[in-house]
This record gives sequence, structure tokens and C-alpha cells, in this order.
Amino acid sequence: MNKKIFLIMYVIMTFAILTACTNSEDSNGVSFSATVLENNESYLLVEPKEGSTELNSADRIKVSVNDATLLDSQDMEIKIDDIQIGMQTEIFYNGQIAESYPAQIGKCYRIKLLD
Repeated sequence: MNKKIFLIMYVIMTFAILTACTNSEDSNGVSFSATVLENNESYLLVEPKEGSTELNSADRIKVSVNDATLLDSQDMEIKIDDIQIGMQTEIFYNGQIAESYPAQIGKCYRIKLLD
């Protein structure tokens, strides 16, 4: 009986440890390519590119830029005013999208302009 309890506890602890290790967040998060539809100084409204998994959530996503690093295609920092409607971007975020319309990304790490 004690061996069964020990084995069950061992399996639970191993599972908990492995789960904790796999949930560690990469500092870059996940990313997707999108076209800028609107620049409101505090957020961008973007349309995910065809084939991205974010397009499964919504065809329009509001991306908060308050804490994001903004970069041009040569990785030089830019200002929000430098991002224009129609520009192609790569959005790096924590992987969470609020299911509203438009969908919303609250934690964006970096927005990079593409050529």
C-alpha cells in the first residue's frame, strides 16, 4: 500500500515539475506578421497575414504599444509616429489574445517593421 501511495505521489510531483518547466515564457514570446490598419498612438489595429494562427482568433487585432519596443527593419528604435497605415509588421507578444472584436493583445514585447 505504501509503495502505491509513493508511486502516485512521485508521478504527481514529476508531472507538476514538468508542467512548470514547459510553461516558462520566452522573452520574445510568440510572433505573427500583420498589416497596420490604424495607428492610434497607444495601440495599433492590425490584420494578421493569411496563414497565421492569430487569424483564427480574429481578422482584426488591437495591439497595445505602451510597453513595446518599436523597431524598423534594421532593428533601430523608432517612434509610434513612424508606423504608417499599410506597413507590414512582425508583432511579438505573450501568446494571449482576448477574444473580443477586435481581438486584443495586451502584452506586446516588440513590434518590428518588415521590408
